[in-house]
Amino acid sequence: MKGNKKRGYVLEHEVETFWKNFGAKCKRVFASGQYKHLGDDFEGDVQLEGLTIECKRRKNGFKELYKWLQDADILVVRSDRNKRLYVFSEELFAEFASKGADKSETEIDKEK
Repeated sequence: MKGNKKRGYVLEHEVETFWKNFGAKCKRVFASGQYKHLGDDFEGDVQLEGLTIECKRRKNGFKELYKWLQDADILVVRSDRNKRLYVFSEELFAEFASKGADKSETEIDKEK
């Protein structure tokens, strides 16, 4: 396995391990989505509770994002004519996920 491919695999494995340890249904996608034409089970890099996760790892490519997050819990970015993206730490995401998992379906329906 070449360097960049290996680094990507390591990130995918880290994400899968984190969420499995958290108790979530999570699995790394075979061949990192190269066979997405075979169906939804083969899309993205990791599948988390029905969500598709695309993992990107760069040596310094996200330096600006990390800088902006130093003084905030959540970073919201948007380019013109595109949707907002929310960027936050894995730990904060897990905290949100656990709060949502603690609610019954009845409580969630009441909030709609």
